[in-house]
Amino acid sequence: MVVSPSNNPVRSMAVPLALLTVVLLVAGCTSGGDRAATPTATTAAPPAELQVKLVTSARGPERGFNAKRAAKRAAPGVERFLDRYLTTAFVGAAGGKQGWDELLALFDTPVRAAARKQLDALSLGAAAPQVTAVRPKRASARAVVLYGRQPAAATVRLVFDATADSANGSGEIRLRSVLQLLATRRGWRIAAFDSRTGAPS
Repeated sequence: MVVSPSNNPVRSMAVPLALLTVVLLVAGCTSGGDRAATPTATTAAPPAELQVKLVTSARGPERGFNAKRAAKRAAPGVERFLDRYLTTAFVGAAGGKQGWDELLALFDTPVRAAARKQLDALSLGAAAPQVTAVRPKRASARAVVLYGRQPAAATVRLVFDATADSANGSGEIRLRSVLQLLATRRGWRIAAFDSRTGAPS
């Protein structure tokens, strides 16, 4: 199975994180008034280390294919890619000083323009300059890796919860994404995505 932009149109159903974070950090409440945000204490908590918990399975040619061994083989590369993505999009994006070129480089060329237009659904987006720190709470993923002779593509369901701090307080952020990854000469790249950000329900 080949994952391509034509077969997997880029979609994003998002509550823009920029608007969400501004509401959380300035107005002190969650989107839609679901739940009040808790202000940060005077002494900020030490930043939590980002650690992606990944469950991997594999599919490939039926004859002689060892799915368990293939999944174990692919897992480290997928985990490193997801760690890089979350670091670039959230944890390392606080302050908005780095721009988004490094994040967009994780996307396959045909979908980079679409990703640039939907940064609020994929990252801190426009809210990054107001955020002083992102403290990860949960980062987990389930990946199904498709094999030919080598890993060719993967479908990843990614969950990320964190607390965003600013000078005005803190608020909870949440990412829920389905990423279609493509194996390239430069490593894994995002070939299509369905990504949502918003306050915890």
